[in-house]
Amino acid sequence: MSIYDLIDQKVIDYAEIVICLFDHCNLNCIFCPQIHDDISGASRKEILEKAPAVIEWINNNSRSKYFKIHLMGGELFQDRWTDNRFLDYYDEFANSVKSGITDKDKNVVINFVSNLVFDNTSTVIHFLNKNKYSLSVSYDPVGRFNTNQRKTFIRNVELFKDNISMISMQMTKQNIHAVLNGDAYFDYLYDNFLIDWDSFIPAIDDSEKLMPKESELLEFYKLLVTKYPKCLNVDHFVNQKEQNKMTCTRGNNLTILKDGTIPPGCSSSLFVNDNASKTEDVVINFLDKYNCFECEFYKRCPLTCFVKANYSKIVEDIDDCVFKETFKYIDSIHQSAAR
Repeated sequence: MSIYDLIDQKVIDYAEIVICLFDHCNLNCIFCPQIHDDISGASRKEILEKAPAVIEWINNNSRSKYFKIHLMGGELFQDRWTDNRFLDYYDEFANSVKSGITDKDKNVVINFVSNLVFDNTSTVIHFLNKNKYSLSVSYDPVGRFNTNQRKTFIRNVELFKDNISMISMQMTKQNIHAVLNGDAYFDYLYDNFLIDWDSFIPAIDDSEKLMPKESELLEFYKLLVTKYPKCLNVDHFVNQKEQNKMTCTRGNNLTILKDGTIPPGCSSSLFVNDNASKTEDVVINFLDKYNCFECEFYKRCPLTCFVKANYSKIVEDIDDCVFKETFKYIDSIHQSAAR
């Protein structure tokens, strides 16, 4: 029996497909393992060759009716690519996938992931609006932009305000402390967009310098649930539902790399060298370590990023699970308010 059969009620009902078309990027974020000057995958032929695997996977998926395809780089909307008709290639890929789906009740949504640092803004806005594609944007207070890149990002946030469906951020030690100490622009983004904090994946050399201690994570979660409760990654702590799904998409996801290969595990595991992160053992190890099936919060819990949790250099300086302690914290707030 698969571990996903055992935790079936926690596995997401929708399906997630992550496609890295190519690595080439105009930024050099400190936490990113990609090869930013590599143009492999960046051609019409290589982009369209990824469509058949997506079509087959969707057609064979009997669990889901909703499929969200995240198209990402590198940076897909760099001026060099939009100047060379790459938007036509992306559109051709999306239409190829949609036309290949045999079950017309299956809903396929195309989402582009962008750092929003480019100048051909009117071209990209027209492309998104014409095709009704959604847009996810990446922001980090620390380790992402130089001064000019940050200015471009802030300018483009306003231009793309009606297109942005979500802003993703990395839960690095440095970003956590920036928000704990007060980040006015993060407050602005929170007031205007849906925010999701992703676990930092230890995929670069010296990842331990960016990986937060458990005590830092707990402090940060306490801030999020009290001051920023609309963040997508803390909904499980504040919604008071009796049953929640995992935030991890393992068990109902597909990842395709720039060379067309399909790695085992999840989209996070493709960036790490640890082979255990690519197997079900990484899930089993976490569930056993924290005795999740016996936890009073198991049904409500989003569990975690299992790849991140498998990292051997995390400083474990609290007595229990970070998520369990967060549930206790938010429940204590509700109990105090009820008195």
